[in-house]
Amino acid sequence: MSLTTRFGLVAGTTALAIAGTAFGGAESDNDALSQIAELKQELAELKQQDSQAWLTEERASEIRGIVQDVLADADTRTSFQNSGAMAGWNKGFFLASPDGNFRLNVGGLMQTRFTLNNAKDTSPDNLYGFDMGSTYLDFSGHVVDPSWQFHVRGNFAQQTTDDGATLNGAMGLTFASITKDFGDGFGITAGQFRGPWLRETLVDDGYQLGMNRSIVDSYFTQGFDQGIQLNYASDAFRYNVFLGNGVLQGNQPGLTGTQNTTWNNVNTKYSLAGRFEYKISGDWGIFDDFTSFKGEEGGMMVGLAGVYETGNSNAGALNNNSAYGFTGDFSWEMGGANLFASFIWIGNNIDGSDNPWAFNIQGGYFVSDDIEIFGRYDWLDTDVDPATETSRFNGITVGANYFMTANVKATVEWGMNLKSFATDNLSQGFRADATPNSTDQWALRAQLQLMF
Repeated sequence: MSLTTRFGLVAGTTALAIAGTAFGGAESDNDALSQIAELKQELAELKQQDSQAWLTEERASEIRGIVQDVLADADTRTSFQNSGAMAGWNKGFFLASPDGNFRLNVGGLMQTRFTLNNAKDTSPDNLYGFDMGSTYLDFSGHVVDPSWQFHVRGNFAQQTTDDGATLNGAMGLTFASITKDFGDGFGITAGQFRGPWLRETLVDDGYQLGMNRSIVDSYFTQGFDQGIQLNYASDAFRYNVFLGNGVLQGNQPGLTGTQNTTWNNVNTKYSLAGRFEYKISGDWGIFDDFTSFKGEEGGMMVGLAGVYETGNSNAGALNNNSAYGFTGDFSWEMGGANLFASFIWIGNNIDGSDNPWAFNIQGGYFVSDDIEIFGRYDWLDTDVDPATETSRFNGITVGANYFMTANVKATVEWGMNLKSFATDNLSQGFRADATPNSTDQWALRAQLQLMF
């Protein structure tokens, strides 16, 4: 009912009341005046109600205008999204197309270290200073559709140029691979990547238990290999088979130069490597690192791997001979604690050459939600000059990790070589012993690591 209609009814009622008063005489004057007062009050209430209804309609009109503006802005943003890229953070920075067929993940790692080394009979006895550990930019993702995947990484490291100059921060190519996922667990990877050999090497730089990998791993590691690899993974097991230029890096005496970097390097005829892993419990993802935080799911895994390489006739020490080896490892994540052990052996058919072997065991335990203590024992026998005992490494490492955030970790560790060692291991803080009788060399190191 409109204000005009309601006002007319009130007015009509008022007129009738006045007429009744005229006919009723003086005794009814008071009643008439009382009725008029009541009608005036009702009229005032009707005016107020209609005014409120008018204000409500005005607000509704304003709200409709705001909604239309928001919808127009949303249409503009949607149009931009359809023609541009989505970006954000999901355990790393990313750019992606709206349909999900193209995606670029951007990550990186920085490690700043301080090392104090004490070596008897070596000048100077104490050597200390700062350096950069593993520092890289990492790019991965997929193109065309999620089955076509890529991985490219440039590692900034100290390098020596052809003229002997030292460059701090020169970028070197590490990963450069293309992977095709065929579904049902099958895939193929081609390019440069870490071949299927040692598990310590396959766990990425930023996810090691200590500051970096063990001395055992650094001696036998596969490094970065060029070739093609068949991949398969199911819920219970996975395997990788590699064919390429070379896997063994040549640290082993008599096998120097077996790893190739270009097609026209003639050191090897071919190199084969394969790795098989069986997951006893847990999910595959928990074995991407060596740390098991409190509350995380636990799991067990065993791994076996082998390698076989044959040299060309002009390949120096190989000279139509072969090198081969195998490794086995065990991993146990316990939701707040972890344990890892491995064994490695390398052999060859080169007369008079050596068969190096080694094992190591390491473990960690969280004493609080963000502080982890850890320890490691390494045994390495290079099978060279056993009388001087310079061919062996027998060492311990203890330390602690403090996880400031999910992306920032501080590490302090102390290691000691219990036997003389003739090989430099600068990445672990050790130097070559000056004499065969030198023992108890130790290194105290600290590192700040940031991942993104």
